[in-house]
Amino acid sequence: MLKKGTKLYSIVKMKCPRCNKGCFFKGSPYKFSTMGEVKEKCENCHLKYSIEPGFFQGSYYVSYALGVALSVAVLLFKLLFLPSLTYIQTIILIVSVLIVLSPLLYALSKIIYINFFVSYNETFTNKNQ
Repeated sequence: MLKKGTKLYSIVKMKCPRCNKGCFFKGSPYKFSTMGEVKEKCENCHLKYSIEPGFFQGSYYVSYALGVALSVAVLLFKLLFLPSLTYIQTIILIVSVLIVLSPLLYALSKIIYINFFVSYNETFTNKNQ
């Protein structure tokens, strides 16, 4: 399922979408000094990550979709396993989960967004750029 060369591998491992070897982010999503900072280019294949100025602004739509999906998942979890919670407790639960996971959602949105535009190329060499 997580075979090298798939978009899912690039997203889960947060690797370069073209070579699946270089790291995409400068640090961990939860390291606040580098939270969400994308490297300028891949250290392996030298892919420039910011394809154009403001490229990652489109990842806001992906982040919104991930937030909605997570909220629905928490709501379904609540309905199945915690049916006695009130509406206010449910809202507090959803907001708490979103706050705790927001750095991860932010990072995932960027790596998912660039995977829409860049495909894996196992034969890529530095001469091609």
